Amino acid sequence: MNKIRIIGLIMLIIGILLQFPFKNEGTDFISGVLLGAGISLLVTGKIRSKNRSVS
Repeated sequence: MNKIRIIGLIMLIIGILLQFPFKNEGTDFISGVLLGAGISLLVTGKIRSKNRSVS
C-alpha cells in the first residue's frame, strides 16, 4: 500500500470511531467528511488528477 491509501484507511477508521463517543451534529458532519475523503483516497490512491491540459 502506498502512503495515500494508508492515510485514506486511517481517515476511514477515525470517521467511523468518531461517531461513538460524541452525539451531536458537528461530529456527524466531520465524520461524514472524513468517511467520504477516506473512501475516495482508499479507492483512487492519488490526490491530484492526471488530466492536466498543457497549453
